[in-house]
Amino acid sequence: MINQRITKLRQLMKERGIDLYIIPTSDFHQSEYVGSYFEARHYMSGFSGSAGTLIVRQDEAYLWTDGRYFIQAEKELAGSCIQLMKMRTPGVPTIKEYIEKYPEATIGFDGRVMPYNQCLFTNTIQANEDLVDLIWQERPELSHEEVYLYDTKYCGVSRKEKLEIIREEMKDAKYHLVTTLDDIAWIFNIRGNDVLCNPVALAYALIEKEKANLYLRKEAVSQEVIDELLKDQIEVKDYFDIYEDIKNINGKVLLDTKSVNYTLVNSINTDDVIDQTNPSQLLKSIKNETEIKATKDAHLHDGIAVTKFMYWLKTNIGKIEMDELSISNKLLEYRKQQPNFKDISFTTICAYRENAALMHYHPTEKQYSKVNASHLLLIDSGGQYLTGTTDITRTFVLGEMTQEERKDFTIALKAIFRLQNAHFIQDVTTGANLDILARGVIYDYDLDYRCGTGHGVGHFLNVHEGPNGLRPKSLYGHEACIVPGMITTDEPGVYVEGSHGIRHENELLCVKHTENEYGTFLKFEPITYVPFDIEGLDLNYLSNHEIASINEYQQYAFDHIKDALTQEEKDWYLNNLFIK
Repeated sequence: MINQRITKLRQLMKERGIDLYIIPTSDFHQSEYVGSYFEARHYMSGFSGSAGTLIVRQDEAYLWTDGRYFIQAEKELAGSCIQLMKMRTPGVPTIKEYIEKYPEATIGFDGRVMPYNQCLFTNTIQANEDLVDLIWQERPELSHEEVYLYDTKYCGVSRKEKLEIIREEMKDAKYHLVTTLDDIAWIFNIRGNDVLCNPVALAYALIEKEKANLYLRKEAVSQEVIDELLKDQIEVKDYFDIYEDIKNINGKVLLDTKSVNYTLVNSINTDDVIDQTNPSQLLKSIKNETEIKATKDAHLHDGIAVTKFMYWLKTNIGKIEMDELSISNKLLEYRKQQPNFKDISFTTICAYRENAALMHYHPTEKQYSKVNASHLLLIDSGGQYLTGTTDITRTFVLGEMTQEERKDFTIALKAIFRLQNAHFIQDVTTGANLDILARGVIYDYDLDYRCGTGHGVGHFLNVHEGPNGLRPKSLYGHEACIVPGMITTDEPGVYVEGSHGIRHENELLCVKHTENEYGTFLKFEPITYVPFDIEGLDLNYLSNHEIASINEYQQYAFDHIKDALTQEEKDWYLNNLFIK
């Protein structure tokens, strides 16, 4: 079926004089996760991961993806005419390097799903047609879920105040074009449900000094919301009107070519473009006091749910039948019992034994594994609460383990605490500086994990948020310092293909520690309140200090959630979750 779709695409390319066609993993807004309408790369390749780019020529087809998905991609591409390109591995060209081999080729793509800064080819470009749309006969419709207002009691700052701050940041620009959905949701204090697990609405925004236009699917917006926005000089216009309006503006436009699509930027006189990161990126990453208080409340209830689930899992494994899908559903059941719960924050990764080596594996109705009372189960999950967004990973010991599993389990936990306990100087310490604290522990055993150590987390928004992140090299085009108010995950791991995968994850709030002659020192406050399963530890790999740190955290989590636990759950916690 995949090969047939590729054949149809090649026919369309030939008819239009296109030599090379690009299909990214993206929507019109460069979102990480996309709605079903935008799953064109998945439809054309069969690869279901959240990151990847398909390039098709008449005689070859390649899919680029990163280390999180190598194993998965190999399985899902098997039997197709598409070859896997393992990004950032020796001998594998980048997409840019590959395209540069064909300077005379005419390149085609849908200009609405490609960021402008990735389209700076010297080649002839045809970007005015979505060829996949001509092949995908049963394509889902473009989402238009209800748009609703987000109460300031959860976020602390009104949309009017946020717009004032944004306008100050615009400086000499007459307009600010914003297309990233989480930025728009944050600026205008709106939320939606157009992207799976992310409470955002399909939207564009054009901000001027005295007014703003917000482009939404009209059928998704009530008159009440329209009237409320109008009070702050925000006019709601039809979603697709932006493509005509942008052609008619006159003056300097502030935008980020890393996120604004090719079609939109190409409609503006480039002499008028001020290309820089959206001011809202940094602004929304630094949580205010209201957001921090609300987020801690979300984590409190999430901690209660996950700990109760942990008790259920550990006391029932081997007694009742379990599989990855039923376990995922059980965890969701516990979360749904908590106040202000709206949805999961991403598709739950529930992976038993060797499945956990696939970093973003998740069970489906068609594919899942039975779970037995042995070895390891990794669950990476999170919740969307009105009060905040959570992301947590725990690896559970279900029974007999190999010595290798025990070693890897232990060093991954060593790594998370090495970073969690860090002190660092304000204004000079970036995510890349801190990444080595966790990764270095893994390096000590000649191992690595082919992904970042952590990412920023939105406030009842996207579970992945920049510009803060922990990785050897910045994902966002510049190195962001970690500053008070930022929330970042800490999730090192060890993955052994065909055997096991282990990851532990907490969310960390950056706070001020102390100030002295050397500067202002910062530290992390863990805001995840769930114990680790210590049954998998090999104490030979831990110092007395590390053992004490683990026990301190277990007590810290217990003190936060104990009042919501039953006596049986408390007793189990105190008897089983501390290193004696």
